[in-house]
Amino acid sequence: MPKIVDHDRYRKELIFKSFDLFAEKGYAAITMRQIAQGLGVSTGTLYHYFPSKEALFEQLIQELTEVDILNFSTRLKGKNLVEQTQAGFALFEEHRDYFLKQTLLMTDFYQHQKREGKEVSEVFRRICDQAEKTMSAMLGIDDPQILIFMMSLVDGLLLQDLYGHRKIDYQAQAKLLAEMLTLYLEKHKPKTS
Repeated sequence: MPKIVDHDRYRKELIFKSFDLFAEKGYAAITMRQIAQGLGVSTGTLYHYFPSKEALFEQLIQELTEVDILNFSTRLKGKNLVEQTQAGFALFEEHRDYFLKQTLLMTDFYQHQKREGKEVSEVFRRICDQAEKTMSAMLGIDDPQILIFMMSLVDGLLLQDLYGHRKIDYQAQAKLLAEMLTLYLEKHKPKTS
């Protein structure tokens, strides 16, 4: 009797296992042959599931984003703004290496796309929109400028962490952000008549 393969599940396994390979060598430096070898599959098998390295990477980033959103949603559910901010930053701190690798990979992918003369990948727009919508729903904040500010703060903290100038105290940053948001939202609360 032939072996029954759940192709979608197998494709996702390949996607998630490829993260460490991309992180180790970088998007631009690794080849599909090296990815296949690292995954223990033939190059033909890899191309069967992913038409190109770019397609594999874009699917990886999309899948990681969905898992990240689920993890943050689970962690932040049922908490007030201050508790959500602290819990979110605690999650960043707990998985610091993963988020640093992810930041570096996305930057490497962006640089590679630019060198190739390509536009910024649509996947970046989709995951940013997805993250923004999720944050808006979880935090109850509709102002896109606040959401962009919060995402930029997190990106900036990750970069500061990479630079190694100072050890980032994520909980101190969470407290500062929560205080700033609370004051800002209170000041800009719609007036009731």
